Amino acid sequence: PTNKPGKVTLISRFGAGKVAAGLPPIIKAVVDAGLKIVWSCDPMHGNTHTNSDKIKTRDFDLILEELRLTFQAHDKNNSRLGGVHLELTGDDVTECIGGPQNLQDEHLKFRYETYCDPRLNYAQSMEIALMVARWLQTSRKDAADA
Repeated sequence: PTNKPGKVTLISRFGAGKVAAGLPPIIKAVVDAGLKIVWSCDPMHGNTHTNSDKIKTRDFDLILEELRLTFQAHDKNNSRLGGVHLELTGDDVTECIGGPQNLQDEHLKFRYETYCDPRLNYAQSMEIALMVARWLQTSRKDAADA
């Protein structure tokens, strides 16, 4: 669409273990081509697994790590992350392990309510929101100091 800003969005969803190697070359290619796109990160789908009890879950620490590495990749490649996709609820569910409540696999059975994909609960969601806000502040400060 004639390279209009905001008309094309690229969503990365590598998983924490693959983002550091996979995302930077793509960002560099887009930047070098002068394309004006919106970057978004979906750290949920690449970090989904099934535990030994056959329960589909996600690891809070891996979600956070993918976000951190994505912000880092954009910062190092003269780009800006413009969005984050999270699957969450304000309820106190136990669908994703880890986070401020240190949920473990054995906690999943207590309040696992999803019919599809595991969601971050209120405490996990707030922790990620605070971390994203910190990364955005740092990114803006670093850009202003450059």
